[in-house]
Amino acid sequence: MNATKQSLNLTTIFKYASIAVFGYYEVLMANAKIETENGTKIQIEGTPEEIAKVMDLYKKGKEKEERPKEFKKFTKRTTSPTIADLIRERIAEGFFDKPHGLAELKAGLEEQGHFIPITTLSGCILGLIKNKELRRLKQNDRWCYARR
Repeated sequence: MNATKQSLNLTTIFKYASIAVFGYYEVLMANAKIETENGTKIQIEGTPEEIAKVMDLYKKGKEKEERPKEFKKFTKRTTSPTIADLIRERIAEGFFDKPHGLAELKAGLEEQGHFIPITTLSGCILGLIKNKELRRLKQNDRWCYARR
């Protein structure tokens, strides 16, 4: 038995009806006692229609629980290269053999059709510096980047 499922055992349901008198009206009240597989006892009181609705809801819920889940099959998509991959291509081409700033890198990537904000490029460049793929130099009060 799976402890996470709390399904009701329908064979242990006992229904009985009693008549309650409210003023001048007699109302037929129904009661249902349910015991789940893990021993939890549930008592439901109401009109026979209300009890029937609750039992229908329970049966629908149980059917959904017991239905095997079908998983979607994911196909591998062809992904575009990451920004770090684009910069690595520029390193392999020899762009960083001489020190260049972020604006020059941005212009070079735009020539290839990749429009990336300079604020995004700065974080990617810092990651490549930390991975020791590039180094950072200060030239004329601005940072430039070159191959290690």
